[in-house]
Amino acid sequence: MSEHITLPIGPQHPLLKEPVHFRFTLDGERIVDVDIRLGYNHRGIEKAAEERTYIQDLYMIERICGICSHVHATNFVQATEGVLKTDVPPRALYLRVVVGELERIHSHLLWLGVAGHEIGFDTLFQVVWRDREIVQDLLELITGNRVNYGMNTIGGVRKDLNPAAIEETLKGLKVLEERTNYYAQVVQADSTFIARVSGVGPLPKELAISSCACGPTARGSGVDYDVRRDLPYAAYNEISPPTVAMCWAAHW
Repeated sequence: MSEHITLPIGPQHPLLKEPVHFRFTLDGERIVDVDIRLGYNHRGIEKAAEERTYIQDLYMIERICGICSHVHATNFVQATEGVLKTDVPPRALYLRVVVGELERIHSHLLWLGVAGHEIGFDTLFQVVWRDREIVQDLLELITGNRVNYGMNTIGGVRKDLNPAAIEETLKGLKVLEERTNYYAQVVQADSTFIARVSGVGPLPKELAISSCACGPTARGSGVDYDVRRDLPYAAYNEISPPTVAMCWAAHW
């Protein structure tokens, strides 16, 4: 008869990127149950927003996350614009898409590097994070900031793109496309990477749907859903999602 062991991890732990707490129940090396507590990350942002103006809220909400600050700000300004019945110029909508797609590329590269680091593939981690700097440089070029870009405002955006910045951004995207294609080949062919991730933590499609998985996690489980295609916002209804990162310049 096997004996179950309870293993607590977090909320502060060298391998955790967020302050969460896990209580694992183990049968030998097999995880048979887990209790997750996410409350350690509570910062009272919703309550704080009640005491501030829309503009003050925008700056605070953008700081929910340093990796995906633009998407939080975009959600907030869209909701506020809906309440105020404010029209947004088409060019501003496209600019929101530009920054949003660069932020997505940045986020994917960051977590690919972290994945490499967590499995002991530090060479992958280092080269991916090197190329992540290209995205951050482009975001700084466009918005003036590498983190918390401050691009959105209610009714539009705070900055425009000039021809020189457009040309520089396209150059950076070309390099990123080449590097990303290379990394895709590496993770599908490198024996070290495959040995450490193959068959680990599969998320069946039905469980992904019932657990409300989204984004790349859901698509990795075979859920054919992309909010940019299926519930488009900003200028996504005018752009083909699979090529959105490379074809936005057609608007200019």
